[in-house]
Amino acid sequence: MLRLLGFFVMVFILSRVLGYLPIVGPFLGGSFIGLWVCAMLLSWMLSKYGDRALRARRDAAQIRQLGAVETPHSNGKIGSLLLAQGRVRKSLPYLEKAAEGEPDVAEWNYRLGCARLAVGDRDAALEALRDCVTLDEEYAYGAAQMRLAEALARTGQLQDALLALATFERNHGPSPESAFRRGEAHRGLGEKDAAREAYREVPMLVAQAARYQKKSTGLWALRARIASLL
Repeated sequence: MLRLLGFFVMVFILSRVLGYLPIVGPFLGGSFIGLWVCAMLLSWMLSKYGDRALRARRDAAQIRQLGAVETPHSNGKIGSLLLAQGRVRKSLPYLEKAAEGEPDVAEWNYRLGCARLAVGDRDAALEALRDCVTLDEEYAYGAAQMRLAEALARTGQLQDALLALATFERNHGPSPESAFRRGEAHRGLGEKDAAREAYREVPMLVAQAARYQKKSTGLWALRARIASLL
């Protein structure tokens, strides 16, 4: 009963706050429809928060369980969980121990390379990603080649980046990201015509993507349009 009462109090407060907003304020501030919309909005927010809190508790319990016995495998799993949570710097020591303890496991090298790339440690990222693709050229359905191309480009090795992208596209076909990165590499090499051609591919590849991929790939089309104007 108290929870229900608390929910309606929160709905009323949210309605009053939103009532001060321009344009939508008159529709949401105090009317029956406004209260109903606020109740729906609050329910959605609480649901998202609850799901996030539940995942956080589950991940924390799994990390505690994995940390009970320290092995390269458990370190790798902990590091992978932390990386997935966006806690990149905290994931690094675990992934480094995993890659050192099990150097023949492509997953640890891949995740270590991604984490190092995320914190700007480009040379170390390149080393880990090279180890990964040496073990498994097609690891993570070609994502390892894509991240390797990114690391190579960031370290100024643009020809090698194009080779990594060529490997990805040979095995999987071009994607919006690979075409954009190809354009960036060609532009860095001063090959303007090849760069423009690659940028023009990006929106066409986005149009061909599956519906569930449209949102994630659309950003590459926007970046390609901007880059083609520079």
